[in-house]
Amino acid sequence: MIFRVFRRRIHISWHIALLAAGFLLGVGLSLVPATAVFAQGWWLVLAVALAAMGLARRRVWTLSLLLLAGMLVGLWRGTIERVDLTGYQAFLGQNLTLTGKVFEDPSVEDNLVKLRLVEVEIDGVQLPGQVWASALGRISEVRRSDRVEISGKLKNGFGTFPATMSYARLLGVQPGQDDPARDLRDAFGEKLSNALGGAAQNLGMGILAGQKTALPPEVSEAFRIAGLTHIVVASGYNLTILIRFARRSFARISRLAALFGGGSLALGFACVTGFSPSMTRAALVAGLSLLAWYFGRKFHPIILLLVVAAATVVVNPMYVWGDAGWYMSFFAFAGVLIFAPLVQDYFWGGERAKPARKLSRLKQLGTDIRQIFIETTSAQLLTMPIIALMLGQFSPYGLLANLLVLPIVPITMLLTFVAGIVGWLVPVAAPIVGMPAQSLLDYIIWVSGAVAQLPGANHEVTFGLAPFAGVIALILTAIIYMRRRTRHQFRDNNVVA
Repeated sequence: MIFRVFRRRIHISWHIALLAAGFLLGVGLSLVPATAVFAQGWWLVLAVALAAMGLARRRVWTLSLLLLAGMLVGLWRGTIERVDLTGYQAFLGQNLTLTGKVFEDPSVEDNLVKLRLVEVEIDGVQLPGQVWASALGRISEVRRSDRVEISGKLKNGFGTFPATMSYARLLGVQPGQDDPARDLRDAFGEKLSNALGGAAQNLGMGILAGQKTALPPEVSEAFRIAGLTHIVVASGYNLTILIRFARRSFARISRLAALFGGGSLALGFACVTGFSPSMTRAALVAGLSLLAWYFGRKFHPIILLLVVAAATVVVNPMYVWGDAGWYMSFFAFAGVLIFAPLVQDYFWGGERAKPARKLSRLKQLGTDIRQIFIETTSAQLLTMPIIALMLGQFSPYGLLANLLVLPIVPITMLLTFVAGIVGWLVPVAAPIVGMPAQSLLDYIIWVSGAVAQLPGANHEVTFGLAPFAGVIALILTAIIYMRRRTRHQFRDNNVVA
């Protein structure tokens, strides 16, 4: 009997998922050994051979071969990255000048511009990875994709940064010429000022294009305390709204039009906002889900998330080594794709009511609001342990703030976009057209400020690995229990449906 179980044929998608899981595990383990032995190419050859054997047979027992193959590839890729990053060791503790390309929109705080630099060069030596830096100088001139020159003392890094440079002097800024999406976004933001005023304009650009850096410091802090920062950064939630809207709109023409319309929107949004870890993950998840919908195929969410996670880590293994944003983005999507459908099925799966035609739209509205509530709660629940562990923060009123804000985010995005277009084409009419968007954006700002002022809203916690593991165990237990009770078919879920 046991022998027959191990010989049972398994769908190839689960073999690919085990290969991806092994790769992620291997990259994580590559930090442990001090040796560079796993950087040798023959480990990759061995991994390819094991993977070929596992994929050729596709039985239960070959899953272990795929897991081992993935681990070897992960150890190889992670070790190469770790060895390359040792190049910074020769410069640590020195006062020097470096140049680098600004990877994401810089943030400004206390007259300092905070930068993530890639394509770093020190004394003519090209170095991999990212350097975190804060600099004084012509901070208003620095934009994404610009190349900057700074000087200061290079210090040990933190998280995924191999090195940092704090309170550096900004010596020069060379404008980036290879980022037309940034230029288009900034031009749109200028025209949006014809329609919106105050912090609402900056918030509108944050919701539309993930440009949170222009928010006033007090508003940005209120959003952080209220747990609303995710709506003003390039996140999966914003992208999912756009993809769902595009798919449903273009589907009236044809499935092909929906595929290209939604795909183009996803790519354009990612280019405008920048390919941060959360944006890259969201674009891949949405793109693969859209392809699956077009071809009538179905992804199990576990397989989808593992494959997307592995794809992003192939490009940058340091995500696994401590990038809080990367972890939060995947835990949030796990909440939306795995936990939320189970909750929906467990508590409301038995509904069979068929309301009269006059109530059908009202019924649909209630269902949509309930879905937002469940998805929001699920995403918050799964990301809370990560935020507490890696950032030491907890937003006790985050769920309340999200429930008050998220239902109006889609219409706010649409009205803000319309206001920007009118501000571009007909500036005189822009203030009138922009009034609805202004009102909604002001409401969101008011909610964030009110929630941030509640007693105990700004709460810091000390959360170790043991409590983290306990909370995750409880969540997994709840998932297994609801899955056994509901027999929910995860393949029927699609994030862009």
